[in-house]
Amino acid sequence: MNIEIHPKQPIRIELPSRVEFLNLVQGIAEEIAQVCGMPEDERLDFGLAVREGAINAMKHAHGFNPGLPVALEFALDQNRTTLSVSILDQGNGFDPATVSDPTAPENLLKSSGRGLLLIRSLVDEFDVLNHEGGTELVLVKKIGALRDDESAHGGDDV
Repeated sequence: MNIEIHPKQPIRIELPSRVEFLNLVQGIAEEIAQVCGMPEDERLDFGLAVREGAINAMKHAHGFNPGLPVALEFALDQNRTTLSVSILDQGNGFDPATVSDPTAPENLLKSSGRGLLLIRSLVDEFDVLNHEGGTELVLVKKIGALRDDESAHGGDDV
């Protein structure tokens, strides 16, 4: 089967806010990244970031209420160099600047609170947009490009 993602045709998926769907969310993200030509290590990072964004929407915005779906919209840019996903919920929104720093000494032993840090470390761009009626988490991953931290060190020659 030959599947192709077109820049002008985003893929949108809605799922109930239930933990049972997280493996599916991650799998879909990784499959879409593969179809777009993303190398394996990058697609695994992308899949994990999307999973973490989805669990945050399900838990913090919806309180795991299955009647409130989380929407994921995957889009390939016109030049086919970046893959983005918008994770949309119906929550009250939040300001990422007010989220506790998980690396602060008082937070190191907490069992949660590292989601945004993890997402930021796995994607190339991250944004939170608060809309009337919900929040949109936007994650962008470059396809096949060296990340800034790798290129600054000359790739594998670190």
